[in-house]
Amino acid sequence: MWILRLKPSSKHLQYLNYSTQPIHNHFMVDYLVNSVGFSKDQALSALPDLTHLKSTQNPDSVLHFLKHQCCLDNTQVRNIVSYRPKILTTSVHKTLAPKFTLLQQLGLRLPAPGLEKLVKQSNNFSSNRLGANVSFLRELLGGCDDKVSKVIQRSWWMLSSNYAHKLSSSLLVLKKNGLSDDKIQSILLKNPACLLQNPQWLEATITKVEPVLGVPPESPRFLDGLEIIISLSKSTLDMKFGIFRSFGWSDSEILTMTKALPFCLRSSEARIQLSLNFFMNELGYTPAYLATHPKLLVYSLEKRVMPRTQVLNVLRENKLLKKNFSLCSIAALSEEKFLKDFVLPYREFVPHLFEAYTKATGHQEERD
Repeated sequence: MWILRLKPSSKHLQYLNYSTQPIHNHFMVDYLVNSVGFSKDQALSALPDLTHLKSTQNPDSVLHFLKHQCCLDNTQVRNIVSYRPKILTTSVHKTLAPKFTLLQQLGLRLPAPGLEKLVKQSNNFSSNRLGANVSFLRELLGGCDDKVSKVIQRSWWMLSSNYAHKLSSSLLVLKKNGLSDDKIQSILLKNPACLLQNPQWLEATITKVEPVLGVPPESPRFLDGLEIIISLSKSTLDMKFGIFRSFGWSDSEILTMTKALPFCLRSSEARIQLSLNFFMNELGYTPAYLATHPKLLVYSLEKRVMPRTQVLNVLRENKLLKKNFSLCSIAALSEEKFLKDFVLPYREFVPHLFEAYTKATGHQEERD
């Protein structure tokens, strides 16, 4: 009878030794649980990046730096370590501190949530690159550090790139299409990522704004229109335009609306349908009127337009209004102004008007 005996390879033995090691007993498991606030499962998940550590000396210095020099709270520190466990192996003196000392030297003061994001991405950029990017942004934004901070907070992933090289072509495209320095600054502040796209894509996008939305480059609404073109696909825009057409709107009426207020198209298809149904089928407004009063379409129906419409109807039924107010002018009022002029003066004449209105809007507090 033959017995087959296999001699395990050294590679197999290594695997066996590794697989049978009590990795769950590694000292960093307890450290992550007790010092960082991880659950046991979270600690075990992060452990593969930390098993080479022989002590808690470096993790201690990292946590101390994040909490006491960056002023991050325990939750933010836990989020950072969860996102990138290897940060506990990073040298504070050589790697972390120089980057954040640079921000302080440059006069930048990022809020804690922004600093949390910056720390998460800190392995992707060097101090030299960060300094060059900040200097470039400062020059581009007129030396305003608040604006530089806003751009950095909105574009963490860009910190490792060469701003000057990537933005130069985009800036030429913007100026070629008639955008002023102020508008270029606004684009950089609102949507810096779009300026790092292919220049050909950027130019094609800019040239769509006027034919699609009727907004020329010199219009104060051009940047709003550009944001709509960037954020919504052609199929989504076509779908939304189709809803307006289904309610009898002509293409010229749609363009009148988008030219005045491009953000009308930010509402979902369902929300657009609800708004048009309310204003046209229930209140009897025409496309021509709504196209020239587009703000009506962006106000909240449930919390603003409908409750105020009901108040006006009640006041008219009780012949308490001295003149005929338009819904457009009423909807534009602040909450405080509307209550002061159209609700509080009539509490004695119309019982429960105040209570019904504040319940409908979600403002339950009592007002004198």
